Amino acid sequence: MKKHKYILMLGVLVAAFSFSSCDSFLDEDPKDMKPSNKFWKTKADAQSGVDALYYGGVLYLHDTNLGTGWTPNATMWPGIISGLYVDKRKDRTLTNASEGCTFNIESFDDPAFSLWHEYYKGISRANFVLANIPRMTNVLSQDEINNYLAQGKFFRAYGYFNLIKDFGDVPYITEPYTSPENMYVEPTPAADIYKYIETDLLDIINNNALPDVTFYNNGGYVTRAMAETLLAEVYLQWAGAPINGGNEYYDKAAKMALKVINSGTHHLEQASGSSDDLNSAFNVIKTTKSSDEIIFAKEYNYASYSIGNPYACRSAGTEATLWKDANNESVFNPNNNVMYNAYLPCNMIINSYAPEDIRGHEKQFFFKEYTDATGISHEFNNIANWMWFDEKALTEGHDGDYNVPIMRYSEVLLIAAEGLARTGHEANTEGGALYYLNQVRKRAGLPDETATGDALIQSILTERLHEFPLEFKVWDDIRRTRLYPEADGVNSGKLKWTPLTNATIQNKPDGSTKVGALPEYVLLWPIPLDEMQRNPALEGHQNPGWN
Repeated sequence: MKKHKYILMLGVLVAAFSFSSCDSFLDEDPKDMKPSNKFWKTKADAQSGVDALYYGGVLYLHDTNLGTGWTPNATMWPGIISGLYVDKRKDRTLTNASEGCTFNIESFDDPAFSLWHEYYKGISRANFVLANIPRMTNVLSQDEINNYLAQGKFFRAYGYFNLIKDFGDVPYITEPYTSPENMYVEPTPAADIYKYIETDLLDIINNNALPDVTFYNNGGYVTRAMAETLLAEVYLQWAGAPINGGNEYYDKAAKMALKVINSGTHHLEQASGSSDDLNSAFNVIKTTKSSDEIIFAKEYNYASYSIGNPYACRSAGTEATLWKDANNESVFNPNNNVMYNAYLPCNMIINSYAPEDIRGHEKQFFFKEYTDATGISHEFNNIANWMWFDEKALTEGHDGDYNVPIMRYSEVLLIAAEGLARTGHEANTEGGALYYLNQVRKRAGLPDETATGDALIQSILTERLHEFPLEFKVWDDIRRTRLYPEADGVNSGKLKWTPLTNATIQNKPDGSTKVGALPEYVLLWPIPLDEMQRNPALEGHQNPGWN
């Protein structure tokens, strides 16, 4: 990541993003800013405006909590609602309501507002970029303008994609607000917003405004593969519920994923196979900031700029705070002396990995034991999340330094596999679903899949959960398929994806299961009550089921 992105967080920004109404869902509150009539004048202004896209909106959910303390980040909320993950702290309404199946608006309104506000903040920043950059022809070249506009369109599409997945029909806004006029916007059908997202992404893909290089080789800025991967994700979600675009969009998803694959820019880390030690593919992805498997990541740099990864303290159980080394000194010194697993995968997920699956082995995605610097071995009460564990950060007492993957090449392979499988192209040869699925399985140490039909679809969905257990993909898969993963034998490498209405839901409450415990309406958040009061055009548009 380039230095000025971090400097942005420390100071120079952005009057042009502010708006006087303090209760607006498009509000900004920058601490240091130029007067708005003096912004969008220089190259530095343009760069600052574009850099702001990376510090709000969807990306900021990685840093958004439920109030103060070591609580689940916003990225974790859907997994906790699903029951597939447990917040062991249990001192927040969302956690307790989710485990108790108290799916009412009183319990879910506050986090819904946090999501709504953050999405529109990111969209607002993108709209300001898109409105102002074209006017800067006196200081920017046409290539610079095209690139900045492509980044703006990417983040506007990214924001709306997540917004409609979470809320369904929402106001679609493409112009920056500069006055209180015309703020009361009625919801646009999600199906129409999908089309607008597609238009934005196809425009930047087809106009070649973004470089065809890896994320890290582009300084952490938007690349062509990021736009193509996002559009492949969009098509995959569009194909399923609630829009039910069907085979047309499964086909589009596969074709867009194949664009990324055929470009040759990205690859599986150690694609020919991987060890299961600390040099494995999964540990390389975790610890380095150079892997070309990474298509998009949430970047952190505590060492240089004190902008740290908040997942480290949430990677393991609180018992680790009490561990002592051979010198009777504390092993860890986390922030505020707290260490808590706020996103513990349920036993059903952990136990579903096949014995030979590297991803289920110690210190790949998860771990049970830790040996401190003095040679003393310690064991967690529950499985801990190795993917987030940052030894240096936890022993020194600060947030982590590792980046968090958002898009990986393995996901592109699995999107291609699913799109092809659902449209009848199943072969284990190039252009067939099994060909791309088995690349991911081979890297994990698994034999080739040979299933066909529904069994192949089930295998691909299982592979997605096994490949991304801590990358927040499964709730979207549940939403679009209306299927929920159930156990299919211990260490079998398989899961049964069962219709949500009669599935056995995990951790309802913690440690127990309950059949049919997730009503379908919970797959969308409620429209925040404060927002409905602020915007009369939303009256009568509350998502069904939220009373």
